[in-house]
Amino acid sequence: MTPHDDATLLRQALTACLQALDDGDHQAARHLADRAGTLAATLGTLARANAVLLTGMVEQAVGDTETAAGRYTEAADLAGRHLTEPDGIQLFLHARLELAALHRSRGRYRQAEQILHDALATSGASEPDPMDLAMLHNELGMVSKYNGSFDQATACYRTALTLLEGILPEGDPGLATIYHNIGGLAHARGDYAAAEEPARRAVTLREHALGPNHPAVAADRAALAPILLGLGRLEEAGHLLHDALAVFERTHGTVHPDYAIALGNLAAVTHQLGRHQTAETLYQRALHALEQALGPDHPDLAPILANLAELHRTLGNPDHAHTLDAHARAILTATVRPDHPTLTTLTRR
Repeated sequence: MTPHDDATLLRQALTACLQALDDGDHQAARHLADRAGTLAATLGTLARANAVLLTGMVEQAVGDTETAAGRYTEAADLAGRHLTEPDGIQLFLHARLELAALHRSRGRYRQAEQILHDALATSGASEPDPMDLAMLHNELGMVSKYNGSFDQATACYRTALTLLEGILPEGDPGLATIYHNIGGLAHARGDYAAAEEPARRAVTLREHALGPNHPAVAADRAALAPILLGLGRLEEAGHLLHDALAVFERTHGTVHPDYAIALGNLAAVTHQLGRHQTAETLYQRALHALEQALGPDHPDLAPILANLAELHRTLGNPDHAHTLDAHARAILTATVRPDHPTLTTLTRR
């Protein structure tokens, strides 16, 4: 078999592995990643970087985040030897993007932000694909939003949107993610009216491309729901969350961040409807699921803890509310900026 044949087989294995990951077939994905690694061993540094990057994605999908982080770092180091080549800079940026996204998903915002700033600085010495730059700016926008750096997040999303609009036709589903995130940032700022339009646009674009029962569409609906809650449209918010939870349970199970956060938002809707006992049960279920998925100190726990504290104040349990607020405040103090709005609210309380 010639090197050309091996390269063709490698591309086929990489493509099939990505498809298996999309399908949630982790066993097949691992087998295909191992095959890609074997094929890449004799095909040069960039082929190895590609296979290692894919292995990291498989490890992350099965929950081994520390091994995944090591694979992403290894892939970036391999690709970093070829930064003047288009394939080299693209693989390098993809590896750094995956590593930053992994850190962000674990609540390690400072590490993620540093990785992204370094990647963007490196990209300035090359000619990266505009799509890769857009994804880096979008990821930095997400990290900045979670960290409470809202002005930086705004600038990053604007840059990402400008880049995407330059390469994608109007209405392309590839724009859905940035609209989703722009809506999420406006929601975080408390500007629910400004958040609604981009959040709805994300739902429309993604649903048209993927159909109504895709988990990415469910994520868009779940993100629109708390915006509608802020606008007082509780019935629609509740319907969106019930629909999203059904999709998440079918595709991810009940121990997953998407499921847990949507359940916490449903608890908030139920709370606002005055169904306090049901809301408390939902808050507790959401906290349990999120702790199982992300650990007891992840910053995504803080909003649910804060909302549950408010519920206990309503129920006449100020001591328990204080304990919940203290837990949320301790989590955020370790992970976000001191002027993060949720942390500021907890400190005032």
